[in-house]
Amino acid sequence: MTSSPFAVPGIEPRTGSANQGNVGYRGDQLAGLPAVAAVLEAFPAELIALAGPDETREEHPISRLALTEQVYVSTGSGLHWGLGFADEVGHLVQPSMGHIREDLIEKALAEQPGVASAFHYDRESFEVETSELLRADEMMARWLAAILAAHRAYARHLGRELPY
Repeated sequence: MTSSPFAVPGIEPRTGSANQGNVGYRGDQLAGLPAVAAVLEAFPAELIALAGPDETREEHPISRLALTEQVYVSTGSGLHWGLGFADEVGHLVQPSMGHIREDLIEKALAEQPGVASAFHYDRESFEVETSELLRADEMMARWLAAILAAHRAYARHLGRELPY
């Protein structure tokens, strides 16, 4: 297998390949690597999927493992990234209904070191450009850190104090 500077050595991408010049990984594939594991240590064992005042759904816990199974990163350059998450993760960081003036997760991504731009182009999809070449595990660590920061900001927006 040909290696690329943004592929994670020893871990087969979920989509694409280093040979094709494009790789994609899910969070659970990278959770045990040092950069990602260090960020996950800041997470509680379970996070609370929040419901805003306009929402009728029940709040429920999401385990760290479930979170890592529902997030992904992909790139063809190590500088331009596609980031995404499944519906359930959205309940941690944004309302299903209603509106928050500021895009909390886009802001949390943009504040990451070395992030040149962040754009939330679809409900669960983001494009990020970095100013430095990153490997997929390094970008996953930044993505997870942004999710946790946005989750805490969303709770503050709702006037909720999280137990973690």
